Amino acid sequence: MSEMVDGLPSESDLLTSIATEAEVSEDVASEVLAEADVSLTRPLPAHRSLVAHRLYVSGVKSGTENGTDGPFERDIPLGPGAWAVASRNNSAGKSSLMWALTWALRGDQDDLYLRTDTRRWFRYIRVDVEVSGVPVSFRIRQDEHGLCEGVLLTADVIGQLTGLDGESQSGPGVRVVETVESPDAYTAMVGRFMMQRLGLRPLQLFSSDAGGLDEAGERDGSVQVHGWPAYFSVIALASASDSILFGRTAIGQLPTRFMQVFLDVPFTTDWMAADISAKDSRQTTRHVIRRSKADAAAREQRWQPLQEELARARTHLEQVRAARPDLPARIAAVEDTSRALLVLKTRLGRARATAEEARQARIQDERSMRRASESAAARSLFAALDPHACPRCEASISDERRSREDSHHRCAVCANPLQVESVDEDEREAVQSGLRKRLAASQDAERAAKRVVTALERQLAEAQAAAGSAVAAAEQEQGQAAYLAELRDAEAHVARLTGALDVVSQLGQTPTVDDAAERVLAAAAAILKDLASSTTRELFAELNQQIVTLARELGVTNLRSVKLDLAGKVNAMKSDNARPTSFSKLSPGERLRLRIAVIVSLIRVGRKHGIHSHPGLLVIDSPADVEIVEGDMKILLEQLRSLGEDEGLQVVIATMHEAVWDVFPGERLIVGPDEQHLF
Repeated sequence: MSEMVDGLPSESDLLTSIATEAEVSEDVASEVLAEADVSLTRPLPAHRSLVAHRLYVSGVKSGTENGTDGPFERDIPLGPGAWAVASRNNSAGKSSLMWALTWALRGDQDDLYLRTDTRRWFRYIRVDVEVSGVPVSFRIRQDEHGLCEGVLLTADVIGQLTGLDGESQSGPGVRVVETVESPDAYTAMVGRFMMQRLGLRPLQLFSSDAGGLDEAGERDGSVQVHGWPAYFSVIALASASDSILFGRTAIGQLPTRFMQVFLDVPFTTDWMAADISAKDSRQTTRHVIRRSKADAAAREQRWQPLQEELARARTHLEQVRAARPDLPARIAAVEDTSRALLVLKTRLGRARATAEEARQARIQDERSMRRASESAAARSLFAALDPHACPRCEASISDERRSREDSHHRCAVCANPLQVESVDEDEREAVQSGLRKRLAASQDAERAAKRVVTALERQLAEAQAAAGSAVAAAEQEQGQAAYLAELRDAEAHVARLTGALDVVSQLGQTPTVDDAAERVLAAAAAILKDLASSTTRELFAELNQQIVTLARELGVTNLRSVKLDLAGKVNAMKSDNARPTSFSKLSPGERLRLRIAVIVSLIRVGRKHGIHSHPGLLVIDSPADVEIVEGDMKILLEQLRSLGEDEGLQVVIATMHEAVWDVFPGERLIVGPDEQHLF
């Protein structure tokens, strides 16, 4: 590693080269690179390590067909070297234990090990590990819905953690670092801790949109960030059925990026960050230019219609302003009608009073006329009458009362003495004639007063209607509701059109794009990528022969050569083919063995150069599930065991192959009491 670093340019030389290539000052280049999180400092050698010391699980099994239902607890001590989770039959719990181990360390459940029918059995998972020398314990508590609590513990030494009983979280030197309560929060907690302690940076890749517009060889896309779960694919190897060398996607040559990181290739993540930032900057520039072109087309299409509509709107506004109402005239009309109304009300009041006086006079004259008719002469006239009943109560007059009137001269009606005086007929006629004339006069006066009242009432009603109309007109124009609304609408319409025309007038103007940052990032990406690629090619050349040798030992006997390239292709040459075979076209068994050969060779070549960048933990589930001949399987297991013992790594495999009982000593076998069921 030292010779690779020694051959690198200094930070100052790199900055000068980038600034010169981008045609900017070094200050500008330094500022742009700092903002994009691109470092030009020579990388220090990484020394990553990840060692699991204890796996503890507990829960309740249910729904099995072999009579093993019920509570279970399994406490497994681990450490450096090779370990085999083994059983002599299938469905014994091997993959379930691997699932528990990888979930705790990965932070997210890995589909490679996930068993939907058995994960519900687990209630508590605990893994005690050392991460680059820091002792920690990852704890997971599950209920029927999934993870309900995740805890990260630390201590001064690993023994303080491994010495805790089962689910205990307290003891000498033990401290709680963080507690979470959801699966996503647990994933984030583990990823954050692992990336920090192992000195890893997220891998950023630019993924172009499928079917996107191709402009100058580039398409729009988005930045994809790959963190700890993605890195974990170089620790927990994929199954034989997976056609990608490492990881879940080959986009952006991600498998190559993993190998570069774990070979400690200088500036791997820095050139990727510069490249992503440059592509994102170019995409932004393309969007600006694209919008400018679209705006220019819109300006050409919309400017003239807007200009014509604005002219019409301005004409309408002037017409509205010219139709402003005459409020003073309306107020004068209200005042005039109010005065006329007051006069009429006064006259009507007086007329009604006169009519009432005339009515009272007529009533008085009628009373006088009746009294005259009921005088003594009138009573003499009525005496000649022979009433049959009392004119007051209509009671019948008896014959006895009639006889008494004749004999005693007493009224048959009221029993009072009858006094009949002599009446002067001429005098009576003169009095009654005068009363009749006065009554006729008072009646005429009353009728005349009523006619005056009726006429004035009609005039008043007309005056009130006129006054109401005047007041309504004045109020409407005083508030100017309709006028003001129309005026506001007209003014607003003119303002909107004016603003729209201003905007449209500016559309299509060529924006000034300062591409200094884009040039700096592109230059940095090119220079740093060239340095990383040069180092990678040198290491890959060493890897190729190591891979072929080990792959043949693992049973791929017809493999003549491989040639790893920067695109992540292995370019396998087999004896029966004239052209290279891609990794995805190999058989499942060949893919598994070649994947193991690549990662083992990567670690060995790295260690040869003093590179300890790979954390040193490998997890492989069921390597014998594919077609591998008996002898080759034994060789594979021996190589994995040797990797653990000779290279100082930790290897954890799960298998039911018979060869495991011969290759692994008993203290390195993780088995159940009957060598059948692990729990």
